Amino acid sequence: MKLHILMAILGFLCLSLSGCSTTTLAYYNTLKLALKDRSVSYTVEEIAASKADIMQIKAGERDTASLALAHIDGDKYRWVSGDRVIFTMHHGIIVNTEGLDNDLYYTGNLQHNPLATDNVLPFKWDRKVDIANIGYGIPVDSSWRIEGEETREYLGFSVPVIKVVEHVSFSEYTPFIDVGLSWENTYFLHKYSKALLATKQQFSPEGDEYDMVYLSRIVREMSKQGAAQ
Repeated sequence: MKLHILMAILGFLCLSLSGCSTTTLAYYNTLKLALKDRSVSYTVEEIAASKADIMQIKAGERDTASLALAHIDGDKYRWVSGDRVIFTMHHGIIVNTEGLDNDLYYTGNLQHNPLATDNVLPFKWDRKVDIANIGYGIPVDSSWRIEGEETREYLGFSVPVIKVVEHVSFSEYTPFIDVGLSWENTYFLHKYSKALLATKQQFSPEGDEYDMVYLSRIVREMSKQGAAQ
């Protein structure tokens, strides 16, 4: 679902229906807030009260921004950035983008995404990707490992996490000598629930690294654990 279509639908509902629900209005306002101010920050109370999930993102050297969850399609979650970029995530991995200079059009073999399994973490994931201005059907190989447990600070909480590392190898896509064709993505899962709470990942050798923190998910997880700031 395109961003402008989603916003138009939600806006139409709130303008035309006399019984526009508080939930729909709050969800719409959260999306508008994310679109209005890229640098907006939230308190734990605001995150907990939000009807739409909120994520924090830092792309390369740019300022930290916020994303709002705009649409869920099965295992794919579509997040909207303040500058109207859409990130589609499959179990926490960027598999499609809209609005970047070099968009990720397609990611294949999602059924073998290691973060989609409830069992033992697979150690390999091979897929093909289509990236604007780079190529189509580009092979990407990755190996996975569990690096261990650690404690990270989010929103004033000390959060126990499991660090998972993906070593990515990108196929050569020009006839010249290519550099920077391998890198590491990291994923931080809650120690007990195994929910993905944060990630640093890159999908292209010519693209930014995206540092993403699932603010709403962290607040929910820590609330379940009865944690205090």
